[in-house]
Amino acid sequence: MSSVSFTKGPIKIYPLAGTEEYAAKVVKTLASYYVNYAKIHDLSLADFLMMEEDEEQEMNASGDIQAYVADYITGKFDYFAHRNGAIEVSIKSSARRRDVYVLHTSSECDIVDYNGVNRHLNLSDQELLLYNALDAFLEAKIDRVSVFELNLGQARSDRPKGRGSCNLRTFFRNITANGANHLFTYQIHSAKSLIGLDNRKTTYDNMNGETILKKYILKNLIKNREYFNNVVQKDWIISSVDAGGKIFASKFAKAFKIPLLVVDKRRNALTNLVESVTVLKPDDLSIEGKVVFVVDDMIDSGGSIIDVCRKYRELGAKEVNVAVVYGLFADPAEERLQALYKEGVINRVIVTDLVLHDEDFYKRNPYIEIADTTYLTARVLQRTNMGRSLEKYFLPLDAEAYLRDKVEKGEQ
Repeated sequence: MSSVSFTKGPIKIYPLAGTEEYAAKVVKTLASYYVNYAKIHDLSLADFLMMEEDEEQEMNASGDIQAYVADYITGKFDYFAHRNGAIEVSIKSSARRRDVYVLHTSSECDIVDYNGVNRHLNLSDQELLLYNALDAFLEAKIDRVSVFELNLGQARSDRPKGRGSCNLRTFFRNITANGANHLFTYQIHSAKSLIGLDNRKTTYDNMNGETILKKYILKNLIKNREYFNNVVQKDWIISSVDAGGKIFASKFAKAFKIPLLVVDKRRNALTNLVESVTVLKPDDLSIEGKVVFVVDDMIDSGGSIIDVCRKYRELGAKEVNVAVVYGLFADPAEERLQALYKEGVINRVIVTDLVLHDEDFYKRNPYIEIADTTYLTARVLQRTNMGRSLEKYFLPLDAEAYLRDKVEKGEQ
């Protein structure tokens, strides 16, 4: 492999506000790959990454080549906050001749701008920040920019009502207009929404976020094929949160080869409150003494999931666990889940690291476990950058094969 293997130019990762720690893990994985590959194939790392002569000298004098490479492939922004609340974005490090990937989140966070001004960013601020960043790359005459969206807040507003607006469609139009060539998402709320993206100008990859959860469960809770065959397939059950989540939940049931139960909820037409929760199951399937995993794409305020978990405990489940891709935990979700955990209704809640929460949040809620996505993100970006196929990341997961080939061998 030589520098021509970067079919779109050497990679450059630009983290927007709130994604810096996530990006640091991604570039650490990428840097390790590049350093090891150059060594194995007896390549000049500097030539491989298209470094200038002074950059090569800095790298050799750094004392930690991998850390230098990680910093080298990390782009940086400056932010300027105006008194009226407007924020401007400036590209701080060069992106010329680079294949640029912008990491973005809708999670709330704080920034300190170029002038030392503190600013709290909400979802709307984060959206404008992305548009401004893309516009900055247009001004810089960068040929290609991809957006890796960790947590697309607009995905919940994906259907116009009457003459109403559609936030997600507006988001798609704006990133295309501002030069986004490619959009990566993890488990968009409704795959049908992607029809609103003009893929003649902005292509997309909607990753299987549920695969991250399945792999986490296999690595951390199941661990080997003996337990999988003798315990999981006899005592575990997968459940959807409601009828709309059946397709999502069915992917877990098929991978683990265990029963799938669907929950039916009846709501009051006037108040929209849940009046009854019914588990649709065969008469010969007992929930008594079983381990139930309630799975969904996200937890928002937690109301729906809480009703379902209580129902399974009433039916005699030995253990009730929750696994979701996006842990939004909007008020009063934390309070509700803490109460359930203290009552012994739930055992654990597994979420990914795609939504930003501070360390104190997880200290207050020790029952929440985090499934890391940064390794997969690094691999996806690396393969895309080099023009390689992503097909294997979209294939159904074979749980037994994954246990045999990866988990029992201690591999990623």
